[in-house]
Amino acid sequence: MMMLSRLLLAAVGVLFLLVGFNLLLNTTEAAATLGLIDLAAVGRGTVRADIAGFFIAGAVIQLLAVIRRDPTLLWPVQLLLVLALSGRSLTLVLDGPVAAGIPSMLVEVAILLLLFWSKRLWAREWG
Repeated sequence: MMMLSRLLLAAVGVLFLLVGFNLLLNTTEAAATLGLIDLAAVGRGTVRADIAGFFIAGAVIQLLAVIRRDPTLLWPVQLLLVLALSGRSLTLVLDGPVAAGIPSMLVEVAILLLLFWSKRLWAREWG
């Protein structure tokens, strides 16, 4: 189970890296897939700084946790996802399910569950 947990978290970390670097290097097209169309220069800068930064920070911390086998490093990624999910939940209430991105919310919940499961599993194993 430990190896499965580490492999799944590593895969999510790599996915986060790919998304983050795509937002950095292919900003306009990547942002358009997120519904951010016709960005001005400031908007592209915001996508690179805020959204790409979110994914790359989550990836680096998560991959570091996997490499070090350190469950205490998983909480910052959990916090990032809880905050993202909170924003989506507010959007769900204010603007409806299409704006909130229900599929994205489900992915965030799945990753959160994986993080919580892994954190508990690792804490038991490496106490």
